[in-house]
Amino acid sequence: MNYQQIFLNLASILRPYSQLWQKEVLQAWRAGEIDEIIPEELIAPLRKLSHEELYELDCLRDYSKLEEGPLKSLLNSLKENEVYEIVEESLIRGVDELPSWAFFKVKGKKQDEILAIANFLTKLRDKEGDFKHTVDIGGGVGHLSRTLAHYFGMEMISLDINTEFQEIGRTRLKKYPKPEGAKDVNFINHDFSIDLEGKENSRIFSKDSFSLGLHTCGPLALKHMQVASRNQTRGLLNFGCCYNKLEPKSDTNLSQFAKENSPLQIESNSLTLATRGHQSMELEDFNQKKRVKFYRYCLQFYIDTVYGKEIDIIPIGDAHKRLYALTFSEYAIAKLTENNIPINFSPKEFDQFFEDHQDILEKLFLANVVRWQFGRALELYLLYDRAIMLHERGKEARLMAFFNEVESPRNIGIWYHEAESKS
Repeated sequence: MNYQQIFLNLASILRPYSQLWQKEVLQAWRAGEIDEIIPEELIAPLRKLSHEELYELDCLRDYSKLEEGPLKSLLNSLKENEVYEIVEESLIRGVDELPSWAFFKVKGKKQDEILAIANFLTKLRDKEGDFKHTVDIGGGVGHLSRTLAHYFGMEMISLDINTEFQEIGRTRLKKYPKPEGAKDVNFINHDFSIDLEGKENSRIFSKDSFSLGLHTCGPLALKHMQVASRNQTRGLLNFGCCYNKLEPKSDTNLSQFAKENSPLQIESNSLTLATRGHQSMELEDFNQKKRVKFYRYCLQFYIDTVYGKEIDIIPIGDAHKRLYALTFSEYAIAKLTENNIPINFSPKEFDQFFEDHQDILEKLFLANVVRWQFGRALELYLLYDRAIMLHERGKEARLMAFFNEVESPRNIGIWYHEAESKS
């Protein structure tokens, strides 16, 4: 794939709507910019959908029920330019079940991810030659390392900075029987991100090693790619996550190509959207999401009557699901009390305030639905840039979907490998 051209294509679609995905809806409304940033022509088609159809659009990205027009064209254009490969089913299947104790305290989704990776690496190893060892980045208690070592015969290094997690991992290694052909897991407590070219990194990320980053958080994914490519390892497979923990200026637009081609300005809100904007949910969860947005938006309307719109949005913290099951007045009074914000309304006045703002609350919720559709595209903008960065370092990196995106929203891995040297 020509990732440079794909990157440019996606950027050209995102760029005209930069204000939309850079600013949260509530920010745009408070600044008096909501109609300019998300015009009525993008919101009106959503008003014609049933509640269930709106759910399917927002959470399943099903745009088939939308009327023809600017919104449908935009959303379809985003999807069409979100380009990546999908791993062949045969490459991630083979061993599909292990003894029950193999996945002790491992959630079902993580089990599926580990098995997909294990089968893929086994076939890669058989085809291209073995690795001396495989490094599990941020290995924690060693679920991935233990599975690959014991049931797929791979020498593993589980790399982490948390000694407590690693001690739990060592204990679990001794707890269950090893099958024939099992290999070892070497727990190494080391922060590889501090000195990418240090001696310990050179030993761990040797030229005949492979490394795995299964959901490496924020900048850890970047450090993984940098340390592997600098040390000329045989290959890597990295799944990024928690993009909201990236530093917008230093952790985005990494490739020289991006820097030289009018890169998009990525801000904190954009990174949060890339993190959360591509998540499937059930209808019940969508209903809850709508209620949460209505309550939070309306609470900010009230706070603005107290302090004005000149100050920044005041973070009020998360609330338990049961609080949203109460009336707006009960929710508002609880959150205002918690945050020491003056309460100037009676419960009856709070509930009337909520009723009086239903139209604008609906508009902001629909505007948020439009904005939410940019999440996957922003994620891919970041991933394309990372792949291009690796290409610039001489690595034939590829973007491939390894997991079911409904179960695992962060399902796209960046990987490269080089065949075993025969010299």
